[in-house]
Amino acid sequence: MTRNRPLLILGLAVVALLSVSVVQRVLHRRAVTAPATATVVAADFDPADINRVTVGAGDDSLAVVLERLGEGWVARTAWDHPADARKLQELLAAVDSLQGEFRSDEAAILDDYGLGPQSGPVKVTLFGKDWQPVCALLLGERADDGSGVFVRAPSSHAVYLTRTEVRGKLGLWSPEAKPETRHFLDLSVFKTDAAGIRRIALHQGDKTLVMEKVLTAAGPGDGSAPPPQDWEWTLTAPSRRALAKTKVDGVMNAMAAVQAADVADPGVGMEKYGLWKAERRVEVTLADGSTFELRVGDARPAGDGVQEGRYCMTSRDRKIWVIREFKIDQIFKKLEDLLPDA
Repeated sequence: MTRNRPLLILGLAVVALLSVSVVQRVLHRRAVTAPATATVVAADFDPADINRVTVGAGDDSLAVVLERLGEGWVARTAWDHPADARKLQELLAAVDSLQGEFRSDEAAILDDYGLGPQSGPVKVTLFGKDWQPVCALLLGERADDGSGVFVRAPSSHAVYLTRTEVRGKLGLWSPEAKPETRHFLDLSVFKTDAAGIRRIALHQGDKTLVMEKVLTAAGPGDGSAPPPQDWEWTLTAPSRRALAKTKVDGVMNAMAAVQAADVADPGVGMEKYGLWKAERRVEVTLADGSTFELRVGDARPAGDGVQEGRYCMTSRDRKIWVIREFKIDQIFKKLEDLLPDA
């Protein structure tokens, strides 16, 4: 028995060490997966008091700079182009009192969540009325099941998993996506009630097609636009002939809601974009007699993070828009594309 005592002591020591190891692993697992929900950014702010928002990633901390100007917002990183107020408010609402499930507070494993110094996490910073930072938030990788994103405050190592779609509010739908100002821009070029369009003139080089809407009924009588069954389309130049209603209605509907894909620098001059003597122009006349013109210039090829399109300009301002080629093709039709089927 005496001879077996050292083996018994050694065995007990091994069991004790294994027990300690198991306990440590369990405690660590609990520490990094605790389901407790907490507020990620402990900052009390009113979204209405935010005057500036910056978004960046890695070395580019100011990829997106948005500022309140009067009653609206502009993108400083896009030649002060108007920002989409709805998207701004959605982002501010998402950050305000953001809730998350605690995952870890170990500095050594921050990069495992895409929130460490080697990961280049996305950073959102909000500034108040005095232009001082109110709060900031770091966004890392999505959860494996795609149902949330790992986040933390820059001043803390505590990592949380939030189910709020904050990355989506920034336009970051893919893991490799980087913050872009384009996501926050108001890209509505022109919008009107299609039924209120009365005349469309397509200028393509030395050819012009003028199409006029002919009402076939008196209309509602209350000043509102007539229903679709109460009009036909007639070509009035270069000759007069009937047109296919559904085909011209396609052009009308395309002109009623013109949406851009991006904007370009308006300060370099129309000549750079092929807009000074644009070969393609479309003029729209509305029921109230007002007109709208869209000029189409040179092509912008697709590139790294850049969508293809055509540089365009309207008669309403000097903004330079980039409109996708397919949208241009919906508007500029040849005469044979608009005639009734044989």
